Amino acid sequence: MIKPSNKKLTNVLLILGALLLVGAVGLLVFSQVSASVNADKATATFEKLVSVFPHVENAVPDNRENANMPVMQVENTDYIGVIEIPAYSARLPLRAEWNKNKISSSPMRFAGSVYNNTLIIGGSDNKGQFDFIKTITNGDSVYITDMKGSRFSYAVTKIYNTKDVSYQTLSAVEADLVLFARNTYSFEYTVILCKND
Repeated sequence: MIKPSNKKLTNVLLILGALLLVGAVGLLVFSQVSASVNADKATATFEKLVSVFPHVENAVPDNRENANMPVMQVENTDYIGVIEIPAYSARLPLRAEWNKNKISSSPMRFAGSVYNNTLIIGGSDNKGQFDFIKTITNGDSVYITDMKGSRFSYAVTKIYNTKDVSYQTLSAVEADLVLFARNTYSFEYTVILCKND
């Protein structure tokens, strides 16, 4: 026979467990809705950026002395261009400044420039962002178009997981373009290395 005090404790624990379960489901739903909203906003921003590009033409990095990338502001956010990965229908705007707290909104420049093969781009593996990161393969094409309409072509050469995405680590890899995204359900990042195509 359960004592009254134990029965009360059991009831309290059951209620707390139910509340935690409801809270977890609520967070999951909020996360999914937020990801969809961010994906829609990223698509709209991509279209706005592309609509103001001058004539788009293929380009190659030229190691120019001034490697600063032109910036365009959309709704108080600076962008340096767009990224496209056709095999996964990924068409995303590239934010100019790194802000880890806003990583789920759209990919952003972590460091570097497309003009001298030092560009590092961080993203989220959320729906409508770098959600292709678990299925991308060597040889896949990646395109970066800057705000002047210069389009740079790359091919994926290596994919690996790591817990270290510091500037020192990512800038030391043998690549002309580096993409990375945090895996939502782990403490690891997937890193994609690309070479000029």
